[in-house]
Amino acid sequence: MTSPTSKPANTSRWSKTDLLTAGLEMLAKISIEQLTIDALCKRLDVTKGSFYHHFKGRRDYLERLLTHWADQWTEERMRAVEGTANAKERFLAIVAEGQALPHGPEISIRAWAQRDAMAQKHLERVDAVRMEYLRGLFEELTGDAERALLLSRIGYSLYVGTRMVAPPITGLEHARILHLTATELYGLNLPEPD
Repeated sequence: MTSPTSKPANTSRWSKTDLLTAGLEMLAKISIEQLTIDALCKRLDVTKGSFYHHFKGRRDYLERLLTHWADQWTEERMRAVEGTANAKERFLAIVAEGQALPHGPEISIRAWAQRDAMAQKHLERVDAVRMEYLRGLFEELTGDAERALLLSRIGYSLYVGTRMVAPPITGLEHARILHLTATELYGLNLPEPD
């Protein structure tokens, strides 16, 4: 995921993806109510005409923003680790992918989804896809479908929860929580974090 901080080289306009990525970056610091067409155009130093070249209006932009978020932050991350040899390695890789993502945009989207049906629909889909992915990994690891379902719920709740507390749990403290969960609950033999 690239950051649109300056106009892309060899082009006179921003792409639709650039505008969507910029919106996600803005959500790291502002609320959805503050993510307006004016604010986005000002951030990227583009005209409203450039915006309307790609989007019908703000609602269309916001719906595509949610789709972009789901694809880039969920489906693309899962595709990135699928070539990994076994379930344990895929689990560790997807955890690393998830931890590399900034917290702010997802916190804003979760807050937005509490008040908006469209955002709620996208968030429910993303949560379901992520938990199903984890369930599949845990079923492969344990051979127990019922346990895998519970472990996926616990693991995903941990992921969301460490991002939603204020301030978010990060760094060594987060690594120790993941290590404890992975060794004690998931039965994975992992080295101690340092």
